[in-house]
Amino acid sequence: MPIVQHRTPSLLSYPLWLGARTLLRPALTLWPLNTAGMAGLFLIDRVIAVGPKPRGVVREQMTLAERPVELIMPSGPSGRDSETAILYVHGGAFLVCGLGTHRSIASRLSSACGLPVFSLEYRQLPSAGVGTSASDAVEAYRELVGERGYRRVIVAGDSAGGFLAGKIVEAAAREGLPRPAAFVGVSPLLDLDVGTNPDRSSRSDAYIPKSKMAQLAQHFDRGPIPFTGTRRITEIADSDFPPTAIVTAEGEMLEADVIELVEKLDHAGVDAVGHSYSWQVHAFPVLTTRHPETVHAIEVIAAFVTHAIREAKDADDRKGQRAG
Repeated sequence: MPIVQHRTPSLLSYPLWLGARTLLRPALTLWPLNTAGMAGLFLIDRVIAVGPKPRGVVREQMTLAERPVELIMPSGPSGRDSETAILYVHGGAFLVCGLGTHRSIASRLSSACGLPVFSLEYRQLPSAGVGTSASDAVEAYRELVGERGYRRVIVAGDSAGGFLAGKIVEAAAREGLPRPAAFVGVSPLLDLDVGTNPDRSSRSDAYIPKSKMAQLAQHFDRGPIPFTGTRRITEIADSDFPPTAIVTAEGEMLEADVIELVEKLDHAGVDAVGHSYSWQVHAFPVLTTRHPETVHAIEVIAAFVTHAIREAKDADDRKGQRAG
């Protein structure tokens, strides 16, 4: 089964879902998308960034492709795979969030996978459109597999960051870059125009209003770098995708596209799996830390990443033997 259903929610799931539905959804619906309304949202990341720091990891501030990056590595003895890394691209509707809001999930992925995680701060609205965001993500990936020398890079992201991770998959195939070792999505946005897609609905979503996504989409094509390529990640050729694992909340607006992509890849013979969790909210592993479903989702992702890396190493070994 390419879609694994998790339909026994923990007791903590219900208040989280209901709280998001009654408080967060109205707030997002009413929030103004003028320049002032969008610009002020950067404060969310700044406030969260000064909160408690994750344990069990070490962090270093650096740059990739001239963009700020937080490199997060598991603490403790060395001996880790020096040729493999994760590039994490945060979500936030191309408008909000950053290194601070996503430090927790990046740290948990680093600890669970035993790998360095490069958490990227890309340019976003209101100063830059999605074309610029995608370019920043692709250039960061290019540097990792180029001058940084990583042979295997997992691209991962939640929500809007999942879309940008998909654009890395597309660009790698188009430009002849090494294919990512895996694609990992957490409630990924797979259709840039989902807000105007008549076949999609946010009626059952805990907090994302489809109408607001339609309003926000009017700003996606602003510069300075033009948007290129597909606006639907599901339209990328099956053969261009690496092994793919996606976590989603059952009934959220973006789940239908996730199911479409996973089933499409599975039918084409790509190693692809989706995990759908009942009574969860969009991108729940980012929003909660000790939530049982979050813990399980991170474990599921880590197991998939470990398997994908093993398969990639075996393929490299076979290629080396043939060359020898």
